Parts: sequence; C-alpha cells; structure tokens
Amino acid sequence: MVGFSIRYLLWVALLFFLLFFEGVSPLFVFNEWQTQLTIFITRLWVEGLHLPVLIQADTLILANKMHLQILHECNGLTPYLLYLAAILAYPTDLKSKTLWLLIGYVAIVLINTVRMLGITLVVIDSPERFHLVHDWIGRYGVGILTVLIFYLFTNLVSVHKQSSLSK
Repeated sequence: MVGFSIRYLLWVALLFFLLFFEGVSPLFVFNEWQTQLTIFITRLWVEGLHLPVLIQADTLILANKMHLQILHECNGLTPYLLYLAAILAYPTDLKSKTLWLLIGYVAIVLINTVRMLGITLVVIDSPERFHLVHDWIGRYGVGILTVLIFYLFTNLVSVHKQSSLSK
C-alpha cells in the first residue's frame, strides 16, 4: 500500500506538471483540446435537446441572463488525471492498464457531460442553485464516480489475476 501511495503521488505530480498548468505545462495543448471537446459535446446536447441556451465560444448564455463559462477546470481532466495516476501506479499488467485508461476516459467524459447538462438544466429554472449543483453535487459526484471506476478496475483486475493463476 505504501508503494502504491508513493507511485500515485509521483504520477499525480508528473501528470499535472505535464498537462495542467497553462504557460508551464509542456503538454497543456491536451488540456485545451479536452476543453474544446467539452464545448463541442455541450453544443451537441444544447442543440439536440433544444434548450433555451445560446453558446458563444466557451460560454452558455441562458434565457435568464446567467452565463456559464466552460473553463479548463470544467473539462473533466482533473478527475481523469487523478484516475490515470491511480491506474499507472497500480501493480498490474500493461494490457489491463491500457484497457482501463480508455474505459475510464470515456466514462469520465460521459460523467462530466451529464454533470454539465444537469447543472445547466437546474440553473435554467433556478439560477440561485448554481453553487449547490456545481460545487457540491457536480464536483463531489464526479469524484465519487471516478473512485468507483477505479474500485471496479481493482476488483476486476484482481479477479482476472486470480483466475489466470488458478489455470
């Protein structure tokens, strides 16, 4: 457990240094791409659900005059980097890690999309609830679901490892 924790912290530090800090991170472009993907997906569900929302660049303008800006912090990259660090630090084979890195990415993008849709739907009718749904339900919900994906990974990798040992 101590070895995993040390590896995890080292991976977190490296991944955040590489990807997260504008002007410092050498691979920050991936953060920007993730934000653009988030804006694109947001545009799809706004248009698909015919919501009374105007999108200008990275901002959703609601009929109630509230503006919701999609920042780099909104793109789901933070929970994914924490998840990625945990997968990379976990002692298992490369095939399992690669598969679960992809599964986790898709799952976290979907979870983040549902989070943003939920926030928007609530704020359309109740703008005063923004901080509740964004700061509390949205952030903690994504965090809890990300931990559950990692938990599922560890359980399925352990089951797979035990079944291959018994063969």
